[in-house]
Amino acid sequence: MTEQTNEAAAGRAGAASLKLPPPGIDPLLRWRFYPGLFHWLFYAVLAALIYFAFAPGQRGEGNLATEVVWRLWWPGLGFLLLFGGRIWCGVCPFGGVADLVGKIIKERPAPPGVFRRLGPWLGVASVFAFGLAFLALGLEGNAGATGIILIGMTLLAFGLSLAFRGRTFCRYLCPVGLITRVYSFFSWLRPHGSTRMQGAMAVCPVGQSPASLRQPSQCQMCGVCTHDPGARGITTTVTPVSPRLPGLQEFGRTEGVLSLLLLGLMAADSVRMTQLFARYQQFALPYLGYNYRLTVVLGVSVLVGTILLLQLCVARLLGGRVQVTGVAGAGDNTGVKYSSAGKALSSRFDSMAFSFLPLTLGVFLSLSLQHLWSGAWPSLQTVLLESRLIDWSGHMPPTNVYFVSIPLKFLQLALLGMGLYFSLGIARKDMRAGALSRSAVVLAAFSGFGFLFLLPMSGAC
Repeated sequence: MTEQTNEAAAGRAGAASLKLPPPGIDPLLRWRFYPGLFHWLFYAVLAALIYFAFAPGQRGEGNLATEVVWRLWWPGLGFLLLFGGRIWCGVCPFGGVADLVGKIIKERPAPPGVFRRLGPWLGVASVFAFGLAFLALGLEGNAGATGIILIGMTLLAFGLSLAFRGRTFCRYLCPVGLITRVYSFFSWLRPHGSTRMQGAMAVCPVGQSPASLRQPSQCQMCGVCTHDPGARGITTTVTPVSPRLPGLQEFGRTEGVLSLLLLGLMAADSVRMTQLFARYQQFALPYLGYNYRLTVVLGVSVLVGTILLLQLCVARLLGGRVQVTGVAGAGDNTGVKYSSAGKALSSRFDSMAFSFLPLTLGVFLSLSLQHLWSGAWPSLQTVLLESRLIDWSGHMPPTNVYFVSIPLKFLQLALLGMGLYFSLGIARKDMRAGALSRSAVVLAAFSGFGFLFLLPMSGAC
């Protein structure tokens, strides 16, 4: 008994000396009702949202579907990613549809090789189409279009699950999954795997088990490997001390283009809150037959294309070889340097897109905070009203919902500043010592983006 006590004390002392990070959500991942219970819950929510999206007599403004999806869930997703990683992908109803089909139909082929090669770029295209639809159709006030998107994503997830095994839709075509893929690099919740996790890769429905050790942050936490008796499931930890800067080996060409694409879409979303958008509309509408949606599609496409073209020009101007330092996740050797020395143009493009990633996340969180701050309470009132929990016939949302709030602006500037700080930190490591001209180009590029996003944050949204 004394020996056991001494061993336990020694174990606690050893753990204290190692300063192990606090545990994550392992009990939830190993709970026998996870994620099935959440899937059925969100099936019901999805069905209700589709019903209200097409219910007769419903207004676009104040509709339950648009309020829940675009004013509560979408802006809250960024903060869920920060604290919970890709936990949404684990409980998402579309992923649940794929899992349900897999339980019914066991034998299905893997996606063909051409699909796997083109799949990531199809995902980038789906994110761009998703952003265009959001901006051109005004999804936050368009219940019908929101319902069509929900039905379309459900049918795609179901159809691809019938044709191929695994979460094919989630891995290649889901725009939300691709967005969380990029942002999950900075999550405080970190999945971990081991080379001893035999069988985990075989049962993983997206082929991204932490057992691969290449991109552990991409684990969707679907619970498959944690419940499979032949696979040793993942473990998670929470490390909110400092954000994890991913190594360049985790960041490919697809992630680079996607990072810049998201930055361009959010730039367009920010510009439409300023007078610049009104002036553009006055100029473009007469040439495009006064078609509002066409002007939005053209403007967004030009802005995103300009950002990608400028990135290519900067990569061409800077040239040289790439040396990027990334901090490995917990459980790996920290401070490991990852380098890439391929062709100058492609290497520089990847490394610069990589350095924009923290700024992209900072902008996303800033804009999400703005939408939550201005629309969360009216949206909750809508949910209560449609649920008959309150009886209120006032204007939905209230006319004074868009207001200037000094605390909000300070929080937005703090998020934007942190994103800019870490982006410049990555870019600085990528610059050669003493290359003042290159540093000036990088600083000018980041400062330009910072000013662009500061415009809507300086006044009412």
